[in-house]
Amino acid sequence: MTISTSDKIDQLENRSKQKLSSQVSAPETFSTSPLSPSLPILNDDTINILLLGETGVGKSTFINAFANYLTFSSFEEAESNEPIVIIPVSFIMTIDDNFEERLVKFGEVDNLNNENFNTLGQSVTQHCKSYVFALSNGDRRRVRIIDTPGFGDTRGLDQDEQNMEHTLQYINNLKHLNAICFLLKPNVSRLNIFFRTCLIQLFSLLAPTARNSIIFCFTNARSTFYTPGNTAPLLKAMLASSSINDISFKKENTFCFDSESFRYLVALQNEIKFNAEEKQEYEISWSTSVRESNRLINYISKELNAYRIDKGWQSIKHAQFEISYMIRPILETIRNTLRNLILYKANLSNQYIEINSKPLHFASSRCRSCKGDLQQVGQFWILSPSPHVVHNDCLMCKCTLDLHVPIDYVLDYKCSNKTSNDLQNKMTDILNKLCHVSAKLAHFLIHTACSTKDDPFLMGLEEMIVEETYICEIQKPNDFNIQLVRDLSKLESQYEEQKNKLKSIQENFDLSAIYNLIKIVSDYPTVHEQMVAVKKRQKMLIEEYEYEADKI
Repeated sequence: MTISTSDKIDQLENRSKQKLSSQVSAPETFSTSPLSPSLPILNDDTINILLLGETGVGKSTFINAFANYLTFSSFEEAESNEPIVIIPVSFIMTIDDNFEERLVKFGEVDNLNNENFNTLGQSVTQHCKSYVFALSNGDRRRVRIIDTPGFGDTRGLDQDEQNMEHTLQYINNLKHLNAICFLLKPNVSRLNIFFRTCLIQLFSLLAPTARNSIIFCFTNARSTFYTPGNTAPLLKAMLASSSINDISFKKENTFCFDSESFRYLVALQNEIKFNAEEKQEYEISWSTSVRESNRLINYISKELNAYRIDKGWQSIKHAQFEISYMIRPILETIRNTLRNLILYKANLSNQYIEINSKPLHFASSRCRSCKGDLQQVGQFWILSPSPHVVHNDCLMCKCTLDLHVPIDYVLDYKCSNKTSNDLQNKMTDILNKLCHVSAKLAHFLIHTACSTKDDPFLMGLEEMIVEETYICEIQKPNDFNIQLVRDLSKLESQYEEQKNKLKSIQENFDLSAIYNLIKIVSDYPTVHEQMVAVKKRQKMLIEEYEYEADKI
């Protein structure tokens, strides 16, 4: 018997789109096209620029301005056309002799809630999001600027850590980076304390050679005659004292812009008037920024080699991400292997349960409070979580956000006839190895990567036991599920023994050993199939948070 969730997921996709379209002005469409083996979203011909900077430095405004600098051939053409605003813009402008303050807004907020204009001091950009521009003048390449949440968020260092972790996860799914751009303001009195931490965390993922891809851009530089101003000595001192050596800061990799000319274009759309002298200043700002934009593209294209992210560089942070993607696949493989062992011992190997993974085409979470749908697969009752769509709040339930856990795929189940003389031994061996390897991977996450204080594998086992116990309470007959609870509890005890043994001997694993464990686990077919679904979902996630301009 086959239990499929495909129809339900398709209905949920349509439902989520309808709800989103009622809440936003310009909804984007979630991809529902069939998956291809490789998604052409990270073409090597695309110039990938990672944009990093302090909250409030103006990353989003810089991207908008940059798009206009490369679009219009002259200041007059820009004035006579509607400006390109690919990220909603909002700022205060003081006008007339009475210094009246006007709130200037332009552009529509997208349905991915990437921009938050409501809370001062918090990063306006809430997620990493990329903006793709086609170069003009016969250049067939494109530019992808990756906008990131700003550091120095008023919610504190914990929020900065979360933002940086999100940024690293995002770029971990890219094939390459052409430039890592730090955006700063000139004439600051001090650099944000998280700037140094940002560098350190960035190179916890990337190889040392990535330092050659670092460039520095200064915005609002009109007041310092388009130079870094007093920020330059502070930046030099910070780089000199950094544990990341040999980061260059010189004229060749430094670019100075001014976004006032872009604000001027937006203000014109809000029917704000300017005199001839003001217009002349904005035109000078425009011309200088256009020259710097062209110099930046030429420098990246001709002087920098692309940094390859997909070339197998091993780092603690990369291993951490790979393990985090494997937690659910490992746990689901353990649970389903236990099911099949129970069936084998009951002489029901003709009801062997296979699981198939389907990547979700929209950002989804599993609510730990909502119970999902109960299905019977052969002799077992299985609780399948219903994917919930979360945009600031859950659109499917009233439960708090902390009860929602992101998921990348759903599982379908089918029964088949699988007989083998050594099937029981093979399944027992898989269980023992997964239990042993999981304990080592958890030890690495807690004691080496220091990415968590809690054991995610143990928490997952405990949650499965609670889930299976719930099934036994509400469904009869339940003999097979009762046995599954017993076996999960026994395996939990074995796991804790392995974990405590590692802790007592204070065993540490070198990075190559961890990667070897990751490979061993990934080679198990059931784990591998789920990992394929995870990777496809991660690539689709980049597509969802990508805006592609028609042509620049």
